[in-house]
Amino acid sequence: MSKTKQLLEKISSAIRSGQLPLGSIPIDDIKNSVRYEIELYRNTMSYEQYMCIINSFNKLCSNISEDESDVSKILLLLDALILCIDMLSDMIYALANKEYWEYKHFSELDDPEIQEVIEYIDKKQRISLLNYNFVDEYSALQVEVLFDMNCQMFYVPYKGRKMYFPKGWDEEKVIDYYRSVVAEQDKRSPHCYTDAGYEISHGDVVVDVGAAEGIFALDTIDMAKKVYLIEADQEWVEALLQTFKDDSDKVKIIRGFADCVDEGERITLDSLFMEEVNYIKMDIEGYEKPALLGAKRLLQEGNQIKCAICAYHCKEDETWIKEYLKEQGFITDVSNGYICPDWTVEAYIDAELRRGIVFGRKQN
Repeated sequence: MSKTKQLLEKISSAIRSGQLPLGSIPIDDIKNSVRYEIELYRNTMSYEQYMCIINSFNKLCSNISEDESDVSKILLLLDALILCIDMLSDMIYALANKEYWEYKHFSELDDPEIQEVIEYIDKKQRISLLNYNFVDEYSALQVEVLFDMNCQMFYVPYKGRKMYFPKGWDEEKVIDYYRSVVAEQDKRSPHCYTDAGYEISHGDVVVDVGAAEGIFALDTIDMAKKVYLIEADQEWVEALLQTFKDDSDKVKIIRGFADCVDEGERITLDSLFMEEVNYIKMDIEGYEKPALLGAKRLLQEGNQIKCAICAYHCKEDETWIKEYLKEQGFITDVSNGYICPDWTVEAYIDAELRRGIVFGRKQN
């Protein structure tokens, strides 16, 4: 579901419940957001289709102004705009087929990694973050979800410990999230944070930037000497405190945004760590570049340091991250396979694929 559709549904619900009174409904903003959505999909349709949609959209909006006083007309407009977005989504999903993807990747069809992704997309007739057969093994994975009355949080037993989830999450959300995160860390996944030559060594000092549920730390804690978890989301911080409450001698949880400056909740890794760090993992939703800029000294001075940096959130991240690490004396590699940025229009109209992780280690 697009973010625009989610927003429209929330506004509609708020109006129906009386939480959003007449006079506070941002009608012009609603129209503009849908118009923007139509323009995003412009390249997925013919000129005739585009003009038909635009003309219908303009006609739909013409009779309702910012000061509309008839709530029923506003709700009718919202329902029609939600339907419009659904129709656009159908056009996008029609591109999830072998012919279209082979056309877009015609110069790479001898690459078995590309072919594997295309075959899966064609089989499923949909596009996902991970387009591999192994993912299907996790769709029906049995997950034991338990509830801790003391902290009022659900948790899942994981490798002899308990992986906690934020307060307010229901059991279904926990199961869906858990399945997705363990699938991402499958050794066959392009999202896996470790690879041959880039494993945690016994006695390493590990920094996990963007810890979230803490699966990377849980996978490596028995090998590590010390683990630092950096997380910006307070809900996840509270969950992490429960997950690692018996590991306070080894685990330190730091709330903040890893960045290239130290200001308020924004922190640099260079200011946090004077000791030698042996492994850095970063998964921070597209903010990896400023976080790496804020770790320049740490990367330059570390003699025995490895890193795993997510490179799929933004289009040019892979190239930038590899070049930056090389400037600091690293050799680099990328994870096997590809991630599809399924939250972007480019994933559909450009059949875009991105490498998941850039790995780096200091040259000996």
